[in-house]
Amino acid sequence: MGFLGPNGALIALAPPLPGDNSIIEMKGETLMVQSGSYLVSSKGIEVNTKWSGAKTFFGGEGLIMLKVSGTGTLIVSSNGAIHHPMELEKDQKIVVDTGHLVTFEEQIDFKVKKVAGWKSTLFSGEGLVVELTGPGHVSLQSRSQDSFLLWLIPRIPKQTTYVSSGD
Repeated sequence: MGFLGPNGALIALAPPLPGDNSIIEMKGETLMVQSGSYLVSSKGIEVNTKWSGAKTFFGGEGLIMLKVSGTGTLIVSSNGAIHHPMELEKDQKIVVDTGHLVTFEEQIDFKVKKVAGWKSTLFSGEGLVVELTGPGHVSLQSRSQDSFLLWLIPRIPKQTTYVSSGD
């Protein structure tokens, strides 16, 4: 993704994993953004990275939510496709693997839940999901970083080390 900056300079942005980028024009609202999905924001957008308690830490996948607010442009990225915005009606609940969450509006209530036993393989290797309760909008990604790495790592060629006997 590229932009022309002042004086015609090209500004190129690249997320760490392959997937979509989404430009969100914020008008005074507040979003919770998965820290791994935050790419960049313009002047006028405040990003709060301070620890605000265990509620924002989802654990196993290292997911920390950033509180992003203000007026300006926010660009988020995803691993795979971004599915948004999904609108939750008042008191409507959805359960999402923590690795698939990209953004949600601040007013949405969320609770982290542990999934035990065989269910953990269906949701995430860590067995953590988040229950989101509306009203508000949620953005999800089609792939999780952990799932991508579990697929990728076995396919990386192993480096062979040769040891010389000194002959």
